[in-house]
Amino acid sequence: MNHPPTDVPEQQYRTVQVETSTTLNLVQMAYDGIVDNLRQAVQALKSEPKSLDVFNEKVSKAQQIVSALDDGINEDEGELSALLTSFYEFIRTKLIESNMQKSLDGIEEALLVVEQVRGFWAESSELDVDIGTRKEDNVKIDFSG
Repeated sequence: MNHPPTDVPEQQYRTVQVETSTTLNLVQMAYDGIVDNLRQAVQALKSEPKSLDVFNEKVSKAQQIVSALDDGINEDEGELSALLTSFYEFIRTKLIESNMQKSLDGIEEALLVVEQVRGFWAESSELDVDIGTRKEDNVKIDFSG
């Protein structure tokens, strides 16, 4: 369920931010998007009454971001690309299972791991290291909430 942006200036700012960011910054923004969506999914399931539509929407959005990150992996990077592929598959599996069961267990586990890996990307961004993404591919990630 996609909603049009309610704050056009915010969406325009986000678009400019994405268009002018380095690859590392885009990866970091994607991880931020995963974390934000999963936190909102947790809140939706904990709310009274439970908001299953919001839960489903936020988990699905996090899955889309994970898939976009996976699509952007440079498979020529060897071990790093294999590790990232396995990591993204693990996260996707947790999200799919949790969404089907309407359970927080897998969401919270995925959230914990993603937050830890997000810290790695933040450090890498500060060090400006090569992360093994395909620069020639124009992978699109929808950061709208």
